[in-house]
Amino acid sequence: MLSFGEYLVLKKLHPDEDIYIETITYDIPETSEVINQWNGYELERIFGIHVPNVKDLFTPEQWAQVLKDVRDSHYWDKNWNYPVYITRALNHAGLELKNIRGDFESPLSGVHNVNMKVTPKPTFKGRFIDTPVGNLLRRYRRYMKRNALIRFYAHHDQIFYRGDENIFTGQWLGLKMRNSGIELVADEIRQSFRFPDFTGEQNRAMAALLSSSQSVAIHARRGDMLGNNGYCYKYGYFRRAVKYIRRRVDHPLFVFFTDPGSVEWCRSNPEIFGLDFDRDKVLFVDWNKAEHSYRDMQLIACCKHAIITNSSFGWWGAYFITNPGKITISPMEEIAISTTHHC
Repeated sequence: MLSFGEYLVLKKLHPDEDIYIETITYDIPETSEVINQWNGYELERIFGIHVPNVKDLFTPEQWAQVLKDVRDSHYWDKNWNYPVYITRALNHAGLELKNIRGDFESPLSGVHNVNMKVTPKPTFKGRFIDTPVGNLLRRYRRYMKRNALIRFYAHHDQIFYRGDENIFTGQWLGLKMRNSGIELVADEIRQSFRFPDFTGEQNRAMAALLSSSQSVAIHARRGDMLGNNGYCYKYGYFRRAVKYIRRRVDHPLFVFFTDPGSVEWCRSNPEIFGLDFDRDKVLFVDWNKAEHSYRDMQLIACCKHAIITNSSFGWWGAYFITNPGKITISPMEEIAISTTHHC
């Protein structure tokens, strides 16, 4: 969805140019453990989005060769360096493009451990940060450097590309950052991402409850993201966020959204979230699975407030909340993320 937002930006800035999406990664079996572990490319199925795909420029035989060239590169074992190898395959097929997304194998790229299948070798700095004192210092340092971090992670010049070259770009993920400029395409985004009406009674009833109460979504992203979000569960992020909500929201209803494999873990660890499941009003949404998983995002959007981790799924849910006084919270460690508050 963030990448499609970038597509909308380019269409807005270059209305007379041909802009294409590419979905090559979804056609490569070797990426299933990471990118394709969800449900593949779903914008057409869920939102009815139909836009030009670069593969339509080629014959079936030519496209088969493009896919072969990309698969032969084994880019998923090379720091997930898809920009270089996809651009190379498209160029080889006759579509001359300049790669402005970067080279993830370059030591100057600043992109590390993109391949989440590989556990990085621990360093002294990494081990220190993964301690209570180290995490506290990291949060303080992030706060002090917030303006530089916001500029860095927004990737504004790359997303809002105004040049005239034929380029390969995308997946900057910068539109979820503060000062990203997403306002330029806010109307187009809301027009494009219109969820289908709820069909199941369980979701309809939950949506009505969330809309009529002081509901607070807790998006506890774990699973594949624990390597990036683990500190949220170790060093008090959720407790700080829940405390912040309690001080500002009367009679909050906390509603958990998490991956299926983490539901019981969340139920068994209320203290990590600063909650008492016997005294607080707490619900779990645990029935939207597989091809229905997107309904969780739709339900988060029905809430009045949200607590999220570093997850684009949770961020979109919080973004779509229409409550004018909404409180959305993300970790101080991710201070560049566009939420109303950070803890």
